[in-house]
Amino acid sequence: MTITYKLNNAWGTETPISVNKFNDSVFVHSIPFDPANTDYQQYLAWVAAGNTPEAADAATVTADTPATGA
Repeated sequence: MTITYKLNNAWGTETPISVNKFNDSVFVHSIPFDPANTDYQQYLAWVAAGNTPEAADAATVTADTPATGA
């Protein structure tokens, strides 16, 4: 069993807001950056052990992208 993580950016930005957890490359769930969340604490321990999450996908904003709050 191999646990990995991938960052998620806020829509249309380069700012990470959560992380996806994978078990043997199968998506498990998304974890918010919330210190009270036990899954987030496990993620932080994984990083502290020397692991690095996969980078988030690049933000893609086009002329068709609606404005925030629209």
